[in-house]
Amino acid sequence: MKNTALPESLATDRALPSAETASGRRTRLFKQTLIVMSVCLTFTVFAVSGGWTNPALSDMNRDQTSVYGTAMILEPWEADMLGSLVVVGMIPGAWLGGWMGTRVGRRHSLMILQVPVVLGWILIALAYNPAMIHVGRVLQGINSGASGVIANSYIVEVSDIAYRGTFASLPGIFISFGSISTLALGFVLRWFQIPYVGIALSLVAAALLSFLPESPTFLTLSGKEEEARKILASLRGPSVDVETEMETVCRMNENKMKGSFRSMLHPRVWRSVVVICILMFFQNFCGYAVVVTFTTRIFIETGAAVDDMVAALLVIVVTMAGFIISTISIDKFGRRSLLVTSTCLIALFSFLMGTHSYLEKDKSMEVSVSLLESNTTIVENIGYTNYTVDGHLTIDPPASDSAWWWVPVVCMMGITVSGSLGIGPVSWILSAEYFPTSVRTKCMAITSTMVSVWSFAALQLYSPLVRALTAAGLFWFYGGVSVLAAIFCLTCVAETKDKAIG
Repeated sequence: MKNTALPESLATDRALPSAETASGRRTRLFKQTLIVMSVCLTFTVFAVSGGWTNPALSDMNRDQTSVYGTAMILEPWEADMLGSLVVVGMIPGAWLGGWMGTRVGRRHSLMILQVPVVLGWILIALAYNPAMIHVGRVLQGINSGASGVIANSYIVEVSDIAYRGTFASLPGIFISFGSISTLALGFVLRWFQIPYVGIALSLVAAALLSFLPESPTFLTLSGKEEEARKILASLRGPSVDVETEMETVCRMNENKMKGSFRSMLHPRVWRSVVVICILMFFQNFCGYAVVVTFTTRIFIETGAAVDDMVAALLVIVVTMAGFIISTISIDKFGRRSLLVTSTCLIALFSFLMGTHSYLEKDKSMEVSVSLLESNTTIVENIGYTNYTVDGHLTIDPPASDSAWWWVPVVCMMGITVSGSLGIGPVSWILSAEYFPTSVRTKCMAITSTMVSVWSFAALQLYSPLVRALTAAGLFWFYGGVSVLAAIFCLTCVAETKDKAIG
């Protein structure tokens, strides 16, 4: 019987002939799961490097010494740079990843990119001045920017369509795990000892990547049809016509085979880039990114006396819960449904948070964001003053007199879990699914660059917006942006569930 030509993305459970046995299906999915989880370890690598700042600054506040026993004292601006330099490194890293993913290949690029993060860890572990730490953070940022672009592309290219959303959501869980692990390491290790764990993790990731197959779609467009054919047969099983899938990839990338930047001027491509960049803007300015980043600060400003490490762990745990829910539901309800639901919930909790702050304004705290000494924030309440060093409360505030003290805590958790349910991970999934294979990594380099710009702007504007709008006005602003985001997702974002990509 003659096979009917099927698109690449329909080579899945829905398109498989009934000849596929249950054991064959389980074997196929198990193989893809192992491959995706191995790639996801690269996300844990840069989650550990990104999360190092919290335990490191907390440790440096207690014991300002280096591995040599000499003083390691950071000025306030130097402490701020520990986080911002990673974002700075991510910008050239994203473009490096776009080039490497197209020229070198997905798998080999991810292996090579373990080099800068290891060098960064070595500089941090052996640092005798802040400059060495800063250079190490830039190198880690390069790894984060490049690996994110390539790993996301690889995952959507090896996955079956029926499970592509689930597999593409797994990085969020691995990132949360890396963040939690880093905080836990901070309880038992010094800031210069944690890098050795990071180095070991990178070596394990590189070793696992060496056993993985190259992306079959990349091989197809690179003219390595025979190798691509073997890998596709292994991933899809004997019941799928891999020739048709390969032909579909070539047809969908017709006139773009070289992956040149000129190909990105195609109307469908640049319109997709614009949509993703706008979506990333909403991701950062709906309040989700700010709440996750400034958890301890907002807790203290709202009068919730929570230890800095406990507050950070609490946010990461609920974030992981949101990622898990997203992973389970994304292929059932679709990308756009999760985006709309996520942004509507963020708007609800933001409006509640703003209303609470407004009603409690006579009791609320006036936060000084200009007084920084040794990375100390002075929080002035009516009748008492608290000091925090990198979010570590040195003088416990009195319990809130309000019977509604729990409202800001619930609202913050609601914003966090709502963001990790949809607009947090789904934006990145769409950034990989939206573009043709030949220019996917280059398009993702553009969107990743814009993410860095939006993220930097959202975080830097937090203090000026608090001054200009007050806390209530700021969260109402976030709520309004979230409503606009929901409308945008509903009207402008195309659903990719069960649809061909490539």
